[in-house]
Amino acid sequence: MKSYVLIACVLAAGLALPACQTSQSRQAELTRICADPYNRDPGSFYYGECQSISPSTTTQLQQDYFTGSPGE
Repeated sequence: MKSYVLIACVLAAGLALPACQTSQSRQAELTRICADPYNRDPGSFYYGECQSISPSTTTQLQQDYFTGSPGE
């Protein structure tokens, strides 16, 4: 019975640790992710988050429009 409690405590701690991410570490991680041009593409998974930290310029939005990329 004690082993189940120990396993449950370890799992709970493992799930709680990612929730402790600071806004500074999140910002640093997003900056690293958004440095990759693929992640700044309008069709990518990170597009919205990358836009939140560094919005596209008017020229970039025009280029997306002319190339047929979906925008928000």
